Amino acid sequence: MKIDLETAAGYTIHSYSEREFVINVPPAMQAGPVGGGTPSGEPGQEILSHSLVVMPDRLLRDWPPGSLEQLTVEHLEMVARLDPELVLLGLGKRLRFPDPGLVAPLFRRNIGVEYMNTPAACRTYNFLASEGRRVAAAILIA
Repeated sequence: MKIDLETAAGYTIHSYSEREFVINVPPAMQAGPVGGGTPSGEPGQEILSHSLVVMPDRLLRDWPPGSLEQLTVEHLEMVARLDPELVLLGLGKRLRFPDPGLVAPLFRRNIGVEYMNTPAACRTYNFLASEGRRVAAAILIA
């Protein structure tokens, strides 16, 4: 599903499916001709087929958990160190709730967290990023 917002600056989610995300890469973050470029059919986009964390100013392409069952406190500590004001936790096709102890690193830093299915997390991330919010979408591919 395509969800692109033209008004957002920074990294945005162009589209997603069950198996991949297409991320719009801001011009300042795009690789030049030396060093590769982006693995995509479109300039300025990256296709990712694993869990990720996206913020307006950064993209963690290899966020380790592949499913809710693999999500650990350490994974959310990694997100907390990025210092977002809000984390949208995309948990797959349907909304599920992780153990409350897993989100402790976020709560200790007074970072808000919202549990969502992946489609809702992608749409909400783009909307909040377009408003200039310091939001992180931590999205599980499964």
